Amino acid sequence: MENQDFNVQEYVKQMLILLDLEIKKDEYQDGVIANFERIKSIAELVNNFTLPESIEIAPTFEP
Repeated sequence: MENQDFNVQEYVKQMLILLDLEIKKDEYQDGVIANFERIKSIAELVNNFTLPESIEIAPTFEP
């Protein structure tokens, strides 16, 4: 799944409204946006990793 149009800053602003959260813009909002940028980068790595067709879902997780 590729979504290059995802705007992290707009996403954070919309979630603040949806969840009725108040984050002080000067103190914290830039940090929250930066963290979501990092999360987006990590998620893209995971989502773009292709698995072979022979992989089967395990019924239980055993470390």
